[in-house]
Amino acid sequence: MKNHYQILIIGGGTGGIMTAANLLSKRASLDIAIIEPSEDHYYQPAWTLVGAGTFDFQKTRRATASVMPKGATWIKDYATGFDADSNMVKTKSSGNITYDFLVVAPGLVMEPDLIPGLKEGLEKGIICSNYT
Repeated sequence: MKNHYQILIIGGGTGGIMTAANLLSKRASLDIAIIEPSEDHYYQPAWTLVGAGTFDFQKTRRATASVMPKGATWIKDYATGFDADSNMVKTKSSGNITYDFLVVAPGLVMEPDLIPGLKEGLEKGIICSNYT
């Protein structure tokens, strides 16, 4: 496996996939890799419709391989750290990968404790979220 790319993208969710696709549509010769550990890709913007009961959750899932842009390399691994001074990303099992440009799009993590009352509201069921 290569260990250097012109553009390295962390995250194969909608943000990372769309960034790679847009860049490749402008210049197909770009050397782009996406670090994404999951076999499954979920189109999370549709989850608001799932939450409203108007869209089937299973239709939001696709195989990651099927949404990977043509011309991008999929590195099925976890990013575990950065060394910005060396333009390097550390991975769980693929070693260190260097880049010319880095895009960080790993998705979100719920932190309800950061908003006073949100955690309690979620636990009581008076507040809901489509994200887990």
